[in-house]
Amino acid sequence: MEASYSADLAIIGAGIVGSALGYFLSSSGDNSKKIVLIDRSFAPLKGSTGHAPGFVGQYNESEVLTRLAKETVHEYRRIPAGFDVVGGLELATSPAGAERLKQRHDSAKRAGLEAELITTEQAIRMAPALIKGEYTAALHFAGDGAANAIRITTFFQDEARARGVQLLQADATKIQQANGQVEGVMTTAGFVQAKKVIIATGIWAPELSDFQTPIPIIPVAHPYMYGKYHELSEHRAPWVRWPEHHVYARDHGTFYGLGSYDHPPFAQQPNETAIGDWIEDFGATLDTAMKFIPDSTNLEIREKFNGIFSMTPDNMPLVGAVAEVAGLYMAAAVWVTHAAGSAKFLAQMIQGEALDETLKKALDPNRFKGREMKELTQESLDGYNHIYKTVASSE
Repeated sequence: MEASYSADLAIIGAGIVGSALGYFLSSSGDNSKKIVLIDRSFAPLKGSTGHAPGFVGQYNESEVLTRLAKETVHEYRRIPAGFDVVGGLELATSPAGAERLKQRHDSAKRAGLEAELITTEQAIRMAPALIKGEYTAALHFAGDGAANAIRITTFFQDEARARGVQLLQADATKIQQANGQVEGVMTTAGFVQAKKVIIATGIWAPELSDFQTPIPIIPVAHPYMYGKYHELSEHRAPWVRWPEHHVYARDHGTFYGLGSYDHPPFAQQPNETAIGDWIEDFGATLDTAMKFIPDSTNLEIREKFNGIFSMTPDNMPLVGAVAEVAGLYMAAAVWVTHAAGSAKFLAQMIQGEALDETLKKALDPNRFKGREMKELTQESLDGYNHIYKTVASSE
């Protein structure tokens, strides 16, 4: 097949993960390597990166995800205007919820994170526009914050381009392979010949994953809203989460954002963008979520949307080599919270560096081999209402 473009490595998807891969893979100092970063649209970004709420909570019940988040924040904080260390708050409304926050506090401290159990009064002082009422416990993560996902992605792309990475605006239609070896990517701009290919297309990853091994990346619908604009406050509030009620809020600076997982899960296939059709049930979901916000804030919906993102059966990303096709890799179902850490890990794998076997096993894209896709899909949907709880552990 005649190639329109030739490269050593092609990255499909220029959201925050794919762009981070372009950045890390071009940072090795080996300028002889040709890297192509492919996306159907570099501006605006049409994937989940373009609408991600952006709050970053580093602690997770999975040790692997906590480690990836810590590494990600380390990288984000090096980017001008990339990460705002505003902190994060979790609030409990019951004795059981309070005990849960105490366990999270203890585990987070063991993981080396800044975590402190504080009073309701202290929490309200930190985020008076987002918190009202009495709570049985409040947990503060001082080192957490908000990521400007678009700014971070742009930084990664600019740095990668400066190091010789080619940005190709085209739609990837098929991964070409022969005799178990990747040959390149067919795109609407022609064939990109490449010895190695990375699928980093997020919710669209299954469309390029024609393998016997199941790749259970399940796109799901999720409601989020932007409040009306207000004056920029001198003090940016931390993000706030009510875990028992699956509600979260963020101070975006000149407006507040509010989202909720308190509804039945809806699988939804994406079209051209990661914004799906509005689901009628989401209106009641947001109405319930707004009851957690003080009346004095006068939170009203300026814009509401269905932001589609990926679920997996174990709430873990798929990052690593695809066993069926030599030279093919994947970095998908990765949150903004774990994007840079996941990209850095995969870059180390591709460059032949020593790897942490715990991370490699937990993120292995081949880990669902032998399972039925129907069962895996249902497991993924069942985990939606417990998105911050993983079945993975540090074992």
